[in-house]
Amino acid sequence: MKKANFVPAPAWVGALLWAACLPAGIAWAEPEIKQPVSGISQTLSRQDWNRSLIEKGHASERLGQKQDALADYTLAIESQALADADQVRALFDRGLLLDGMGRPRDALVDYTAALSRSPDFVPARNSRAGIYARLGQFVEARNDYLSALTAAGNSERHFSYFGLGQVAEAQGSFTEARDFYSRALALDPHFRLAEERLSALADSRENAQPKHPVSMAEERGNVQLASPGAGRRDVQVQLGAWRTEQKAARGWDRAKALASDVLKGAAPRIVTVDLPGVGRFYRLRVAVEHTGSRSLCGALTARGLDCLLVHD
Repeated sequence: MKKANFVPAPAWVGALLWAACLPAGIAWAEPEIKQPVSGISQTLSRQDWNRSLIEKGHASERLGQKQDALADYTLAIESQALADADQVRALFDRGLLLDGMGRPRDALVDYTAALSRSPDFVPARNSRAGIYARLGQFVEARNDYLSALTAAGNSERHFSYFGLGQVAEAQGSFTEARDFYSRALALDPHFRLAEERLSALADSRENAQPKHPVSMAEERGNVQLASPGAGRRDVQVQLGAWRTEQKAARGWDRAKALASDVLKGAAPRIVTVDLPGVGRFYRLRVAVEHTGSRSLCGALTARGLDCLLVHD
């Protein structure tokens, strides 16, 4: 089976696509603030001082001094002296830094804190979605990208569509992925990453669809599972994707418990796939006949199971 040629976005796009208060116990003491100049309020003086910390953190980042930048961002954030918009931006900046330092779960906390103050802050929404996708939390990732698309004044819709394409591709839904990449490219004809993914998927076979009318008997659950040596076995349904083989095996146990009658005689297949920038997944699949694929998915989804039609 072809593995998805999954291309991670470069850092400047990852900040918007893939996208903490620091873990307990990490803290810095804020230096004593000198008496403000006469005529300037103490509150304003503290705001200016903490804004300067953010700028200092930006400069440290550009020099590769990540720990210094982290300390400056944290001092400013924990001062509670920043205006709300500045606090949101500071949380987002620290989230980007933490993610770049290999601390995505801490970054996730910062993006969430920023969004709690400003739900329509699209860069944080896209970045949080990106982290969810990398952690295999595809439902959360998809919800964040869709929320970003509906945010007022979103000028980054092409990034949100690209992220949805990445999620669909990671789940093996290549037709849907192509649709999302096409929408991203329609919004920005020069979006190189979307163009590359469309090109990579162009020669992959379309997801299997019945090539003749489906009978009413099939629609009502007359499911045909492929048996060894009988008919073509290149059509499959995917019941889910997990981070470990053990979880995929438990997924099969759950599927049998919920739909043993539908899956009677079926042999599961766990397919390992490595997606660059996302990681390894274990996909649980069952081979079916062309004529039974559609009704099988209908029967499984009716029992609360996921089902995605795929080609091998």
